[in-house]
Amino acid sequence: MRGTYFRWTRIRATEDTPEHLRADILGSDITIEAHPDAGTVRAMIPRRPMDADEARMIGVRLIEAAALADNGRSVREP
Repeated sequence: MRGTYFRWTRIRATEDTPEHLRADILGSDITIEAHPDAGTVRAMIPRRPMDADEARMIGVRLIEAAALADNGRSVREP
């Protein structure tokens, strides 16, 4: 059975942007994206103070984004 909460949403490719993954950060003005084809991460974080919980959430999502953007390239195949 699948849950109703997802951490990432797949954004399908358009003429302007390639397919990528966007972090589901509820009620936030922060955007974190993983671009597996390019092997990059994009983060848009507003210039404002944040509390410790929000900072930790951003850190966790950035680490996840790095793993997703890597697209398995860091996995050693025996």
